[in-house]
Amino acid sequence: MGVRQIGTLRAMTTIEALGDIGSFVSGLAAVVLAIAAIIGGSAGLGDWRAKQRAQRDVAAEEANNLRLNRMRLNHGWSPHGVDSFGVTLVTDPAEFAVAQKELTSGGPTEYVVMRVTSGGNGGDRLRRLIQRDGFVARVPNDGEIEAVEAGLEVLGVMSRRRVMERATAK
Repeated sequence: MGVRQIGTLRAMTTIEALGDIGSFVSGLAAVVLAIAAIIGGSAGLGDWRAKQRAQRDVAAEEANNLRLNRMRLNHGWSPHGVDSFGVTLVTDPAEFAVAQKELTSGGPTEYVVMRVTSGGNGGDRLRRLIQRDGFVARVPNDGEIEAVEAGLEVLGVMSRRRVMERATAK
């Protein structure tokens, strides 16, 4: 039995030595492959980086377009801005005559004559709005209304539409 144990010990020593040699060879192969990749792969690395930059630029452009579209839908944004007009009331008879002449000429003019059709005392309310603010703007779209209502809810203030919905629901 003693001789056999010595043979086993020699075999284990040989296997361990081969394992050490295998580790050395695999480590050396990894180093050689890494050096080859660095030397030979640097040309392909530039192409890969250029492709990554191009993809990043396309993604940034798409994200910007998406952001602008959301702004347009939610906040009434458009490239030329929100339509609002600085206005003043015409009350002087001489200026009425100038306005009439410009309006009947058919050319470009600073004047407009309008009739308020939203019932009751709309013309007087519009005149007071013009005197107070000096601006007239377009009607907000659905996205703008929703954004304002969401903001009012965050502030703890109910919008007129929500008050009406709650009143009719009861």
